[in-house]
Amino acid sequence: MTAADLREWIAVFMMDLVPDGAGGAREAVPAGLVADRPAAVKTPTPRMVFAGDQRADRVQYVMTIRFEPGVTTSYRVMWRDQLLDVVGVKNLDERDTWLELTCERYEAGKQ
Repeated sequence: MTAADLREWIAVFMMDLVPDGAGGAREAVPAGLVADRPAAVKTPTPRMVFAGDQRADRVQYVMTIRFEPGVTTSYRVMWRDQLLDVVGVKNLDERDTWLELTCERYEAGKQ
């Protein structure tokens, strides 16, 4: 992996908690979100999964970015106006150089 392979732009963020007016909170996308990190994006083959006794297409993306400490599966990624859940984080070769994010999106419903 070289810096020349980083051809896409993504945003890595955590959802904001917004009061829902009934004493609770809901998640919302932060205002002014901008794709500001270069990334290499690969799209493996989609696979069918069972979710709540319904079949739904799960589309998986593997995104490689420069290493950032503290990125976990509680983060989300915006890529080409799509919001993706981070389901896996891997420090490639344990060298603190590249971070591989496995992200997923569901075709049959909202995130």
